[in-house]
Amino acid sequence: MLDKQLPLWNHAAITVLDVRRCSVEPGDDLMLRLPASAFLYANGGRGQLRLDGAIHAIAPGHVWHAGKGASMNIVRVTEAMDYFLIYYKAVLVPPYRRHLLDLYRDSNPFRDSYGFVPANPLRLLTKIEQMHLHWGQGDPLAKFHVRALFHQLVFELLRQRQQAEPARDPRGDLIERAVRLMEQHYVEPFSLDDLANDLQCGVRQLQRLFKAHYGISPMEYLIRLRMEKAKELLLRTSAPIADIAEAVGYPDAYHFSRYFKKHSGVPPLQYRRSGRNNPFSPSLSSIGSEEDLSYSNVDDENHYQQTGRGVARMNSRTRTLVTVNFLLVLMLLLGACSLGGNNNGANNASPSSAASTTPAPSASAAAETPQSSYPVTIKHVKGDFTLEQKPENIAVLDVQYVDQLVALNEQPAGSVKAAGSDADFPEYLSDKLSDVKVLGTYEEPNLEAIVAMNPDLIICTEVHEEIYESLNKIAPTIMLIRNDDWRDTLSTFGKIMGKESEAEQLVEAYKEKTAKLSSELAAKLDGQTVSLIRPRDDAIRVHTGDHRTGAILYKDLGLPAPKMVSEVDDTSFNVSLESLAEVDADHYFLLTDDMFGELVKEFQSTATWQSLEAAKNNRVYTVDTTMWIGYYGPVAINLVVDEIARYLLGTS
Repeated sequence: MLDKQLPLWNHAAITVLDVRRCSVEPGDDLMLRLPASAFLYANGGRGQLRLDGAIHAIAPGHVWHAGKGASMNIVRVTEAMDYFLIYYKAVLVPPYRRHLLDLYRDSNPFRDSYGFVPANPLRLLTKIEQMHLHWGQGDPLAKFHVRALFHQLVFELLRQRQQAEPARDPRGDLIERAVRLMEQHYVEPFSLDDLANDLQCGVRQLQRLFKAHYGISPMEYLIRLRMEKAKELLLRTSAPIADIAEAVGYPDAYHFSRYFKKHSGVPPLQYRRSGRNNPFSPSLSSIGSEEDLSYSNVDDENHYQQTGRGVARMNSRTRTLVTVNFLLVLMLLLGACSLGGNNNGANNASPSSAASTTPAPSASAAAETPQSSYPVTIKHVKGDFTLEQKPENIAVLDVQYVDQLVALNEQPAGSVKAAGSDADFPEYLSDKLSDVKVLGTYEEPNLEAIVAMNPDLIICTEVHEEIYESLNKIAPTIMLIRNDDWRDTLSTFGKIMGKESEAEQLVEAYKEKTAKLSSELAAKLDGQTVSLIRPRDDAIRVHTGDHRTGAILYKDLGLPAPKMVSEVDDTSFNVSLESLAEVDADHYFLLTDDMFGELVKEFQSTATWQSLEAAKNNRVYTVDTTMWIGYYGPVAINLVVDEIARYLLGTS
């Protein structure tokens, strides 16, 4: 391989982009997406380096190389790590023959990912330290010296790599391969025998090696790995517990929850809630110091941006941000005025925004709101934000927040469009909205459209963490938790709009409505149980009272849950079609949508489905998934309650 790569090194023009010395403390992780080809030299410390899926043990004197775009993560640091990172760019210099292009295509050394243990690391360290010293001087002659030293370094690296390749510790290699297999396939079910067979070793040999190296068995290592992944997903996403269970290798959410509680001390849902109640604690994905990897002298396609989740490749959204920055400058030059507000949260950029010079859709309602309601302090994910006056030009980045505003007889000036629908906004809200600007989608808000509508307040969710700073530069931005109870969110919107009493009245009216219906339902059903199910991905998801829609059934309306449902301490769990009868509900609300509509029909056509007592007695009620789960606001919730009453009580 090196024989094929050497001609390419000889024909390449090399530019050194950066020489840096960094450290990672024990317990911290470092997640990098390389903006250019790079060498990493470990000067001290111990841990693991994950290079494009391959796992390497870190020890002093070890060297790694990776190409532009590679994922290089330093994890499980047990001793403080000191390392050098050298970024470079290599371009073939014409003229060159066809065979050289073939070599470049098949054996590109500048994109190659590998690690090795050099025979004489001090010879490398001496050159690297000289490079670091001269790079810091900054003058052109010193930079030229760095370039010369880099060629000497590459020569020494390649020479020692040839010497190092044959030398491997078979025992360490076996453990490394076992860990790599588990890292790559932890989602799949496999046993200790399967692992040993894949590694072509004995079960007892594998157990002894793991016990000696990690102090635990291979299967215990796998369980801990899965629990780490689950914790990360619980804190970083709003996915149902059943989805997270499947994502870490447990098709049965019930058993996943038992393992999780055993290893973490609390059930998954409680773990998520405790993390959400402390939004300023660092997430698993952002532990440690992340490097700024942007270079002005690297081509546009090589640029990367720093995000809360690590260093991510810039894409079309990044190009949009450039446009957004230009538009922001233009707005300032036009002399736009700022909405009074003070953001006291940690890590908030100084918000600059412009008050609209044209009447906003809710401007008439603004006149009815006594300004004595302001200033008001709003608590949100990023801290406290003080509104000096009622916002008149609001942009919301979740359709459920349109529902919240409509419930208060308000509306946003702009919103992302409804998911899973050809219409811009939900049909049940369409006659209550006028001239609302479409701002992209929930997953991909259109920043240019947001700038163009000139908002004085933006309301987003934790899903938009990656673009929060950009949003906050457009206008003051409040970040809410998407799955918070709709009543708490309504209270927040009441404060924002100066309509706290109206928000309280809506909640009280809902309490009275559900209390009345609860009595009627209890009398009518006489203990009959109700279940909320959603066929998807060739299984059936069963929602519990901890799910936000399940809570309407079991908590707000007091409907009896089947025993299996009430015993699960998660938002949902999955069962197969053949096991659905074990849920044993008297009534089923069947969630369906365009995505899984065919699957629902397929299930309903089976003898297994048709043998259900509820199916035989016409007690399976088909309802719209998007309406019941997606539009989680007071207007939608009341419509869902009405639908429940219509099916179970026969009311209109």
